[in-house]
Amino acid sequence: MSHTPASAAPAAPLNVLFSVRPFRGHLHPLIPLARAFRSAGHEVAVAAAEDVIPVVTGAGLPWLPAGQNPRERHEAFPGEDPDYGYQAVRAKVADLLEIAVEQFWPDVVIREPTDLAPAIAAEVTGAVNVIYGLAHFIPAQSWYILGADETISALRRDYGLAEDPDLDSLYRDLYLSVLPPPFERAHRLPVSAVQRLRYTPWDGDLKPPAPAPVNNSGRPTVLVTLGTVYNTHSDLFSRFLEALSTEPIDVICTLGDGADEEVSSGAPGNVRFERYLPHSSILPGCQAMLCHAGFNTMMGCLAAGVPLVCVPLGSDQEFNARRIANGGLGLWLHDEDASVETIRDAVRRVLTEPSFTAKTRAFADGLAHRPGFPATIRRIQALAAARSSPGEAQEA
Repeated sequence: MSHTPASAAPAAPLNVLFSVRPFRGHLHPLIPLARAFRSAGHEVAVAAAEDVIPVVTGAGLPWLPAGQNPRERHEAFPGEDPDYGYQAVRAKVADLLEIAVEQFWPDVVIREPTDLAPAIAAEVTGAVNVIYGLAHFIPAQSWYILGADETISALRRDYGLAEDPDLDSLYRDLYLSVLPPPFERAHRLPVSAVQRLRYTPWDGDLKPPAPAPVNNSGRPTVLVTLGTVYNTHSDLFSRFLEALSTEPIDVICTLGDGADEEVSSGAPGNVRFERYLPHSSILPGCQAMLCHAGFNTMMGCLAAGVPLVCVPLGSDQEFNARRIANGGLGLWLHDEDASVETIRDAVRRVLTEPSFTAKTRAFADGLAHRPGFPATIRRIQALAAARSSPGEAQEA
């Protein structure tokens, strides 16, 4: 395997196609990796539906149209699962193959694990299939439960691919694991090859950069957020803010797009509202975060060494929140149990019991020592150069 630094121009630049479903939380973690590939001298493009164009182009990356936005899939394929139904996935496979033929033939396809179409497209084109592990590992059994196995089988027949009843093809050739072991369901991931990777948050390129909040009060600062998908839960936002309104703390509340403006009306005087600020610019000045335990929100907070209080709302958030509590990195509450009083008590505990901060900082140090982008790029370059190289199935 080559040990050429990732910053050096590769001998044979690769075409690296990133593919995501059109959700910002799925796209954001992939952007730093895409930019690292580009900095290493490779050609990069992002294939996704139109909803994420501003994020892709704002990161300075080429966007290629593939798939449809969620609201369009409901209309285009009525009566079918808009996420994993045959027609919806097949439409994106067709888009990806059209891209390959007419615009950008991929040597490598890097996809997030809920995007099934690029796994088929990668196999048809002979590209290396790399999965960026958003959240915990999604096992094959989950795809059977969702009925996606039937979609995959039908598509494999359409494109003349060998039968794959165990869905092994979804997990070739490399799985990028950014979650540390305490946050994975499996002690050893059931895939042929794993590359550990340090999580790098994407907060966007702000010009000028957003300044870190100035806190001259000497009081603790708490960041309140519900991310970019669950930020429509106005009732929970209101409970958060009421719980903190009488506390001797400063609060920064990032609402995001789509949040109800009524959340900020009549808010307590210790709250500063922002539609968007990079969490990386805020967290160094914070002593706690109050949130929903979404993957990117959680990982950015843990990487900054800041303890959390979590009220999970869906997806993998309850699993994340349990792991946070089990590791002493914060506390969590069920939504139905998250009253103003219980939220207030949880934030008080996290701010006043030193063990939460100590354990979170130690955890952040462990995250910082995971392999970075150069090791991942070298691994993928080696796969592209020689698929059958011995030793590729070993975990890095």
